[in-house]
Amino acid sequence: MTSQIHVIDLFCGAGGLSLGFEMAGFDVVLGVDSDQKCAETYSRNLGRCTVADITGIRNPVTFLESETGLEGVDVIIGGPPCQTYSPAGRIKMRSLGRDPGSDPRNWLWRHFMRFVESLKPDWFVMENVPGMAGVMIDGHRLPDLIVKVAGRMGYKAEWRILNSADYGVPQIRRRLFVIGSRTGEEIPWPERITDRPVTVWEAISDLPVIPHGFRKTVIRYTPRCRLTEYQKMMRKGADGWLYNHVTRRHNERDLLIFSLLPEGGKYMDVPKELRRYRDDIFRDRYRKLRRDAPSWTLEAHMAKDTYRFIYPSRPGEPEPPRTVSVREAARLQSFPDSFMFPKSLTHAFRQIGNAVPPLLARAVAGSLRKCL
Repeated sequence: MTSQIHVIDLFCGAGGLSLGFEMAGFDVVLGVDSDQKCAETYSRNLGRCTVADITGIRNPVTFLESETGLEGVDVIIGGPPCQTYSPAGRIKMRSLGRDPGSDPRNWLWRHFMRFVESLKPDWFVMENVPGMAGVMIDGHRLPDLIVKVAGRMGYKAEWRILNSADYGVPQIRRRLFVIGSRTGEEIPWPERITDRPVTVWEAISDLPVIPHGFRKTVIRYTPRCRLTEYQKMMRKGADGWLYNHVTRRHNERDLLIFSLLPEGGKYMDVPKELRRYRDDIFRDRYRKLRRDAPSWTLEAHMAKDTYRFIYPSRPGEPEPPRTVSVREAARLQSFPDSFMFPKSLTHAFRQIGNAVPPLLARAVAGSLRKCL
């Protein structure tokens, strides 16, 4: 086994996939993303990140050498943008009068595979939404087409959909992975590590009580309960401070509705006489998290609002009604408290919602590590 296994992360975003690979002992030498804000977050927490549009990089070999000094890498990882593959993304595009089928982002996976073909790593790992499996191109489901393309390049490849909750993430989040090997070895899919998912409360109950509209980006970390094993893991490597525990401000009408919702409840669970105060929203827009279950899937839409992620406050307890803080959302994605996000709530929530949960990435990377 080599001492250093070099990895580059294409379409790296804030770095959830890279962080998981770093946790598993890989050396991620470079992240690449076209979003300046994501690159700033990645660089602050992980290391070198180049802001670049991958479609415009003509020679991946020259690019890699100029950015890292390396002539090759052992693994290429990445998650091409998925808006055109998700049902919500396709609905939104149609509402804007755009055809999802003609969106250029449908083909970004080809540029990922172009890097694979040029750099010839021993392994590659591509990540995306499960909706990718429902996209048909030339009579093939898209993941099957990627496997076929990889085969032409000399890679044995497979795809599967994994659930983050099976790997220690306090969130029901299904993600599609395509793994390819140029060594001819069997694809090493990770074994699920638990039959009992980590719950929302096991993930965030230690964090200080704060009101809605709280904007102190750095506060003292004073746990308010005995730490769970998950919380201990999230605090590992953190100092005595807590970052990004900030919240959105809400009007009194929303705060009242938040307080009336049962755990797991939606807007339709609010008494009829109060529902008339919000007849401008979808009936499932409001949703309160359950303490005794993992969260449902976090989304990039959190950049606009967090109504579907209402904090599980209870009558008679100190937690005031509000939606989740940036740090709580990061905890539900399995980002450790040492990982810092932008001060802007919009950018922070978008980056968290788009990210690969680091613990899921670590599970995939850990299974791969055994083959290297």
